Amino acid sequence: MPGMAPDETSASSAGVADSSPLGGEVPGEAGRRGHDWSALRDEFPLLDRCVYLNACSLGPLPRSGMAALQQYARTWDEIGTPAWYSDWLPLLARLRSRIEELLGAPAGSVAVVPNASTALSTLASCLPRQSDRIVIRPDDFPTDGHQWLSRPEVAVEFRDYDPLDGVGLVCTTHVVFGTGEVRDAAAICAAARGAGATSLIDGYHACGSVPIDVVAMGCDAYVGGCLKWLSGGPGTAFLYVRPDLIPSLRPVGTGWFATREPFSFSTERLDFADDARRFEGGTWPIPAHYAALAGLELVLSVGVPAIAARLRDLTGRMIEQAREAGFEVLTTAHTRSGMVAIACPRGEEVEARLLERGVVIDSRPGRVRVSPHWSMGEEEVDRGMALVLEELRRA
Repeated sequence: MPGMAPDETSASSAGVADSSPLGGEVPGEAGRRGHDWSALRDEFPLLDRCVYLNACSLGPLPRSGMAALQQYARTWDEIGTPAWYSDWLPLLARLRSRIEELLGAPAGSVAVVPNASTALSTLASCLPRQSDRIVIRPDDFPTDGHQWLSRPEVAVEFRDYDPLDGVGLVCTTHVVFGTGEVRDAAAICAAARGAGATSLIDGYHACGSVPIDVVAMGCDAYVGGCLKWLSGGPGTAFLYVRPDLIPSLRPVGTGWFATREPFSFSTERLDFADDARRFEGGTWPIPAHYAALAGLELVLSVGVPAIAARLRDLTGRMIEQAREAGFEVLTTAHTRSGMVAIACPRGEEVEARLLERGVVIDSRPGRVRVSPHWSMGEEEVDRGMALVLEELRRA
């Protein structure tokens, strides 16, 4: 299908275009103007303690996130149970609204869940499909495959998206966890729709690193979370479902806060909420949501288009440096986001040695992943990258 194959365009930061046909527009200079990256960097104290090149795995905690966690503790300590009504439930409503803003999603189409696995499990239990054939790419995140392999009633096919005739559902990632490639999610969803298949997009690595518009994308469902580029820490993920689908979906496995009137305390009736809240469950991990809302609001105030452009600048430099040093770069320049993957047979050793030298990266089988935070300066990224390349030469 057109637009789905990786492009081997040169990664030279001077020669790489500022727009990508995959995953939506990534603005260039217009997206960068008006931001003092150095001042924004001051919002993340961790960046003063190390060269942090692992934002794709765990975003650094912003000062506002620390303040939010302290506010949660004070509220709990000072007023106890009434905090649910005065602070915590209103916070959840605001969090849903801000996630909808991030995704370009209509009001009432987003649910908050503790992790992506829960989101995928809930959706797998109720999304419609014309057959029990599920197509997943072999390089998608393991949970995307495990979710369906755990269900004996379906047949999972690990392959590309063409052909899709007779397929019931396509489950794939928006940004590939192993390479940082931004897939053309809109083209994938269109192909699925044309074949009568349901589309489920795992966008965890996309949220906060590339612009997202789930309506324009045309997906039936989308999953994301706040752990990575949104600097919200663990415990907050979310799912979107196309609004016209919501009333017909009845998730298998639920909780009392997914009902229309949870405080009616009805045990003998299950009336799901009319909106996407029907995909939520029991009591929420409120402290996690405090941190998540703070990180999300900071990202939204900067603007994801500007962050995406900044990340492409930084990763363009890194790709160029790695290639000039003679290393195999697994990230395709034309489809890159905020991560650079470099082939390395002993990535865990490299990761451990760099940690001793004050540089944080991570490794996956056969590679290391290097992902700068968007507020970092070019000089510190270059300094960190020089140490990464030095350790790769020793591997």
